[in-house]
Amino acid sequence: MGGDTLLDAYRRVDRLLEARARDYPRRTEPTWSELLAEVEALAARLRAQADVVPAGHDRDGPVAAALADTPIFVVGHRKTGTTLVLDLLDGHPQLVCLPGESNHFLHFLPRVAALDPAARAAQAQAWWLLRLVTPSGLPPFWAAGPFDAEPDPYAVFTRELLRLAAELPQRDLLGLAAVALDAARSGTSGGSPARRAWVEKTPGHEHCLERILRVYPRARFVHVLRDPRSVAAAIARLDRAAGQETDLLDVALGIRRSFAAARRNRRILGERRYHLLRYEDLVARPQEAMRRVAGFADIGWSPSLLVPTVGGVEATSNSAWPGRRVTGAIEARQLELWRQELDERAAALVSAVTARAARPFGYRLPAGGRMRALARVGARRARYELGTRRRGLARAIGAAGGGTAARGFPG
Repeated sequence: MGGDTLLDAYRRVDRLLEARARDYPRRTEPTWSELLAEVEALAARLRAQADVVPAGHDRDGPVAAALADTPIFVVGHRKTGTTLVLDLLDGHPQLVCLPGESNHFLHFLPRVAALDPAARAAQAQAWWLLRLVTPSGLPPFWAAGPFDAEPDPYAVFTRELLRLAAELPQRDLLGLAAVALDAARSGTSGGSPARRAWVEKTPGHEHCLERILRVYPRARFVHVLRDPRSVAAAIARLDRAAGQETDLLDVALGIRRSFAAARRNRRILGERRYHLLRYEDLVARPQEAMRRVAGFADIGWSPSLLVPTVGGVEATSNSAWPGRRVTGAIEARQLELWRQELDERAAALVSAVTARAARPFGYRLPAGGRMRALARVGARRARYELGTRRRGLARAIGAAGGGTAARGFPG
């Protein structure tokens, strides 16, 4: 491929993204592995050609540092609506929203802990290029901008992230990635002074409060909550579409733990820094809910807060029900589709495990027969246990392997 250009590489990735979207949520081979390999090669190519200003030549350190220190983390159990909240914030002119899920405190930081600063920065560039290219596995792709734009936003992102990492080696790479993304989108080196904060979302980060606050003492959080039966049904449906089994007891326990984290974190930080947002309220009264979020984030009201986008392009919802997916709008149809996915026993199990934890947030679930419900799934739990161990081992091996196929790949 002696005549292969960077634009050729982008186009190969783009074709694989389209093929991947047709398979979503399944990771069909060889498309999946080819996409991983092409994105990894693209990341390495962009690093190799990056013209990084030598460390010490700090042209815009104060602007970069100010933005890097003002995060808003969107948290909550998966399938509660965290993606919708991120996408509604995406188009606001005072925010820069990192696309997809960083898994920064859950997976990225442990993975790079033993590396030197330059190697960590290179890993961060590859980690984030993957998310910029394909935030969720569904369109829109290329979240930093069109790959054939001038200047190349992915080359700008790479150059800025590596430069900032060299000039501000004590700064966490997540905040620097947000500044670099702002530079890639706006063309303003080091980040735009108009930005008030950056936004990141990763389900499960609600369990990392102390770790996050050690790195970002000014961090604020939006914790998204949802009826546990709807969450379990969405996960079960998505797993079924991907050809996977669902351990409903494990799911219910995870939901309960997220509710507990919401209570604990809100008590620690208070309502000015920890905002609770019910998915049902968001989709039923979106303007009212998003005005509260805007006030919490200290940003002005904008009509963009009612239009989900990724990188400014109207986003398609990632509903577990394909027929409910909409583009550029909040899907607010029937909220009790869990009845179509969960049978009576499954719904009783989820309710029994989560009822007490969910009640303080306005969810009135039937809690009777908890022990009977748990007993009925005992045999099922045992059957799933072996599969869960195998999946955990596979994830651990993948994370240790060092490639972009590690746990945390978007979509």
